[in-house]
Amino acid sequence: MPAPDPSFGWAQAITAYAIVLVVAFLVTWVVTDRLHVSRTPYVGILTLVSLGLFAGYLAWSETSLAELLTDGWAWGILAGVIAGLIVAPGLRRYPAHEHPHGVPLAERFVWEGVVYGIAEAVLLATLPVLAVWQASADLGWTESAWAKVGSGALAIVGALLVILVHHLGYREFRSPEKRPMLAGALLGCGVQALAFLLTGNVLAPVIAHVVLHIQMIMRGIDMPPASERVALNVHA
Repeated sequence: MPAPDPSFGWAQAITAYAIVLVVAFLVTWVVTDRLHVSRTPYVGILTLVSLGLFAGYLAWSETSLAELLTDGWAWGILAGVIAGLIVAPGLRRYPAHEHPHGVPLAERFVWEGVVYGIAEAVLLATLPVLAVWQASADLGWTESAWAKVGSGALAIVGALLVILVHHLGYREFRSPEKRPMLAGALLGCGVQALAFLLTGNVLAPVIAHVVLHIQMIMRGIDMPPASERVALNVHA
C-alpha cells in the first residue's frame, strides 16, 4: 500500500475518511432520493464526485497514483477478475430480464458498466481502505504480522460502513424486503475492498466492479437508482 507524505498523519487520514463517509451517503440520498435524478445523469454526477474525492485525497496525502496503478499490477488484475467472479453466483438468485442489444447494449457497457463501475470502486472499495490503512500505519499498527491483520480487518470494516451508508441513501435499499439486496451489495463491494487491501493496486477493485456491473447488465438486472415508478412503489 503506498505511503503518504509524512506530514499526513492519522488525524488527517481519519478526517478524510469521515468526509468520504458523509459524501458517500449524501451523493445517493440528495441526488437520487431528494432530487429524483435518473440513472444516466446520476452516473455522471457520481463519477465526478468519486474521482474528485480521489484526486483530493491523493493531493492532500501526496499518495502516488502511479504506485496505486503500477505496483503489483499483475496481482491487481488477477485479484480483480477473481473478485468479480466470486459474486457472480449470487446474481443468479435474481430473475433475469431482457437486456438491450446492439448499440444500446454497447452504450450501457460503457456508461453503466465501465464508468459507473469505476466510480463505485473508487468511492466504496478504494478510498475508505486507503484512508484507514494509512491512519493505522501512522499509528504504528502495521509493524508486525498480527498488527497488519488487525489493521486490515479495521480497513475492511471501514469500507463496509461506507458501502452501507452509500446504499442506504437509495430509497429502494431502505425497505425491509430489500435487505437481501443490501447484504449482496455489502458482500460484493466488501470482496472488492479486500482485493484492494491484499494487492494495494487500484486495478483490483476497479476491474472487479466493472465485471460485476457487466454481469448485471447481461442478466437485465437494474442498477440503482431505481426508476421513479419502482422507487415510489417501494416507498409506499
